[in-house]
Amino acid sequence: MKKVNLLISAMAMSFVLASCGSDNVIIQNEGGGKAVKEIIAKNFDPEKQVQELEIKAKEELYGELGEIKVVYWEGDKQMEQVYSVEKGLQAPKETFASERKMTFQMQKTKTMAVKDFDVEPIPKKVDEAILLLPEEAATHNLYEYSFSFDKDGKAKQNFRINVTKKGEGKKQTGRMVTTNYYEFNFKLDDAGKVTIVETP
Repeated sequence: MKKVNLLISAMAMSFVLASCGSDNVIIQNEGGGKAVKEIIAKNFDPEKQVQELEIKAKEELYGELGEIKVVYWEGDKQMEQVYSVEKGLQAPKETFASERKMTFQMQKTKTMAVKDFDVEPIPKKVDEAILLLPEEAATHNLYEYSFSFDKDGKAKQNFRINVTKKGEGKKQTGRMVTTNYYEFNFKLDDAGKVTIVETP
């Protein structure tokens, strides 16, 4: 668990809350995984072989879908392509590590067709994770969920939930609002069960 301090402008916060419409996808809600699957099918080549698929929320403490990213290889270049809810499908580009030849951060692993990543169960996995959170958790929001492979070709699923604690409300100073939240990381074990990842 990692404690984080979130500082945002009160004006920005009111704008975000006002702009939350009924068409927005809340990833962890019932049907959120299915909605994400439809967005992926609409925007990415279903047959494209990728080594990683990452789904990320727009805000740290609000689980509305922000972007979906795939990572793949073109020869010796590691590439990424992002679908953004606000900007649509972006042009592919070389990853930061690949551009700077940071080979220790890049590893060619097993790949999978985009259509074969099973995103529909994400809300159920989040529900399992919530049961592992401490009792003092007040709110819990899925921030990111990733599918990837390790060096041995074994599939991995990791995700992060940001949590606020009971009794730790927002603090406002002038136009700035401060909120403490806590990061909890999870993974799926070999049996597909959600387990918490202890961080140092």
